[in-house]
Amino acid sequence: MMWRSHLVMGLGAGYLVSGFDPVLLAAAGLGSLLPDLDHPNSWIGSRIPILPTIARGVLGHRGALHSLAATLALGGIIGLLWGREIGLAMAAGYLAHLAGDMLTLSGVPLLWPLPVMVRIPLVKTGGLLERFVVFPALTLGLVYWAVLPEVSGYVGRVMAWLT
Repeated sequence: MMWRSHLVMGLGAGYLVSGFDPVLLAAAGLGSLLPDLDHPNSWIGSRIPILPTIARGVLGHRGALHSLAATLALGGIIGLLWGREIGLAMAAGYLAHLAGDMLTLSGVPLLWPLPVMVRIPLVKTGGLLERFVVFPALTLGLVYWAVLPEVSGYVGRVMAWLT
């Protein structure tokens, strides 16, 4: 999937586990971009060019970084360094990335180091379906999910006050 789709999925996962906390949402958003650190055209890889070269050389593309082991390691390390909530939010974003990539033709080695690719090939990365259906639907879903409860709760309180 494209980084935009991963980011929206990561923010949704962050909202699910942490609520509307900007720091925790930022951690989830960052976590959703980290698995593609091994690709030079990724959002992070294109900004810090040496990282994909090192990561790909050591781990390969869609290798260890696209696994549950990496998710648990990241969440655990971040949790120890910066607190359990930030570790959980980052791991949720990371896991959302893996879920998104499972829907692509390539899939992910979820149980790495076992050489089994987990895939439900519904979307071609960067294809028309992702660009014009998946990404807009994810974005609208996130906005609806995050904003509507706040708006409807506020409107409900105003209506109760008026009546």
